[in-house]
Amino acid sequence: MINLKDISVTFTQKKSDVTAVDHVSLQIDKGDIYGIVGYSGAGKSTLVRVINLLQKPTQGQVIVEGKDMVTLSARALREERKKIGMIFQHFNLMTSRTIADNVAFPLKGSGLSKADITAKVEKLLALVGILDKKAAYPGQLSGGQKQRVAIARALANDPKILLCDEATSALDPKTTLSILELLQEVNQKLGITIVIITHEMQVVKEICNKVAVMENGRVIEHGDVISIFDQPKAPLTQDFIRTATHVEQAEKKLLAHTDKPLYVLKFPNATGAVIIDLFKKFAVTADILYGNIEFLQEVPIGTLIVTLESDNGGVLDLDAISDYLAQRQVRISEIERTTEKEVIA
Repeated sequence: MINLKDISVTFTQKKSDVTAVDHVSLQIDKGDIYGIVGYSGAGKSTLVRVINLLQKPTQGQVIVEGKDMVTLSARALREERKKIGMIFQHFNLMTSRTIADNVAFPLKGSGLSKADITAKVEKLLALVGILDKKAAYPGQLSGGQKQRVAIARALANDPKILLCDEATSALDPKTTLSILELLQEVNQKLGITIVIITHEMQVVKEICNKVAVMENGRVIEHGDVISIFDQPKAPLTQDFIRTATHVEQAEKKLLAHTDKPLYVLKFPNATGAVIIDLFKKFAVTADILYGNIEFLQEVPIGTLIVTLESDNGGVLDLDAISDYLAQRQVRISEIERTTEKEVIA
């Protein structure tokens, strides 16, 4: 569906070159809800603008449905862009026009009759759940309602791809969830491929089936969401996931209240009497201080934070415990303690 091959984007600022995207290659398949996550300045927004050539790459190929967007004429590019809808963080609605007029705006010059346009606008507003607001103006709507209008407008030309650039960043958590549910519904009902740019792994966790993590213009890790959440490799990915699953907050609080070594157990499918089996096999008592289960694509992934003590007062054989847990598809790691000097450094 979308194939980005060796994409780089370089800007010249004050006689020096700044590389915003650095040799990125990604494959986004039809029907994906693909998340691209990274902190501000990672290059993710520049990369998503390359897909519809709002930003022309310095090098590389942008293949969308078999066509190299970079090589298209201006006229052909305009036609291909109609197949790619886009929504933004700040909605970009026309304040002097009604909600219906905002949604109808992309249909000017489409050849549809006024009656057909009206019917299509009402159908789209019904899809996003705000048909009753068609005669209102943007200033009369909440942030979530405005984003629903923006989504309806982005769908006006029946796109095959929807690009979402920080589309939920200006919304409160409850409204964010409702917009994400709507995007998931759009994906399922209309079969539209969605690319979501975000700095919040929580957004990725809610609806994406695949994710790429960006840092300093490069993709440092990518894959299906379950694999990335279950076994993140890059330190930045690990930080994102610990924050999204609230494990980081639990670790900080527990480290402040105990001097005992703390261990994290991560296990897919959240099944099996692991704690009881540790006691039976190694005479190890595990005191559970925190537990959490995340459901990703309907697959449960469990996390426990525990202390481990030998029941007979002996020394823990952590290597043997780790090997045994690995056979059960459970991973164990000790939480590192950061000293005050290290934090200052």
